Amino acid sequence: MVENDYLVIGAGMAGLAFAREVKAAGATVQLLDKGRGVGGRAATRRFAGTRVDHGAQFFTVRDPAFQAVVDQGLADGWIRPWFHSVPEWRDGALHDRPDGHPRYACPDGMSALPKFLAQGLTIHTEAQVQSVARTDSGYVATCADGRSFTGTSLILNLPPDQIQALLPLPALAPATLEPCWALLVALETDLTVDWPALELTGHPVFSWLSRDHTKRPAGSPPTLVAHASPAWTQAHLEHDKESATAALLAALGELVGPLSVREAQAHRWRYAKPKTALGAPYYWDSPQRLGACGDWCEGGRVEGAFLSGYRLAKTGIARSDFPL
Repeated sequence: MVENDYLVIGAGMAGLAFAREVKAAGATVQLLDKGRGVGGRAATRRFAGTRVDHGAQFFTVRDPAFQAVVDQGLADGWIRPWFHSVPEWRDGALHDRPDGHPRYACPDGMSALPKFLAQGLTIHTEAQVQSVARTDSGYVATCADGRSFTGTSLILNLPPDQIQALLPLPALAPATLEPCWALLVALETDLTVDWPALELTGHPVFSWLSRDHTKRPAGSPPTLVAHASPAWTQAHLEHDKESATAALLAALGELVGPLSVREAQAHRWRYAKPKTALGAPYYWDSPQRLGACGDWCEGGRVEGAFLSGYRLAKTGIARSDFPL
């Protein structure tokens, strides 16, 4: 069994950013992810003959490190600005808001961003880690299918609850995530509106609604993505997908009027958005050679997830905490 300098469990944005940086510095690193692809909630699925972003909807840029990634995507055409401002639904009416900073999206789907970060990395997908053990030389992660992977240092890019199930870490106890039911709707005809998306404040069911096809190439079939609020989701968390789809579709019809639905399905994100952040950009225990990163560290956003992993790697390299 080959031992790596780093074993990263979770190939979301933070895990990918971390692995990318330490590999560039000369380390060996492998990533494990239980899914069929990378990116976590920066996710895209094939639905009704098109691509739909059912997790993270867009991303913003503030930090130069993430700006470099976005600039590359803009130059190559797999990132483009989506909007600068969207209306807010509040008290039963739409309220326009002034233009702000650009919100970016990927014409081929949000998953294009983590796929770019994953280039050149060794990633094992459909690797459901069931246990982690500390050894004299590092860590061993054992998967449900019997595969085992080792690393001198262990990085956990998972929701805090899942981290605690593998390795209880009291320092991460403050960090919590809220769930979200997402509804995907393929339409026969588009809504007769001019906004690409809505943010909803105080709605009994929804917090977000987007015309997802406005991110796509011209002529893409009309699709909607609606995110239920954390409160509504929590109240219906254990509903089956069929029940959740029916309830959300009915509520959406009440919000926007009659819909010409071709197909609809709901997706449950059990860990969607930070409720209480860790309050630090990452977690690192140098004696144990154990770290954790994710958007839950400092309050969310796609860029926040990237920077959590990036800063864990860069700070560790600068302090010589990492065996490069």
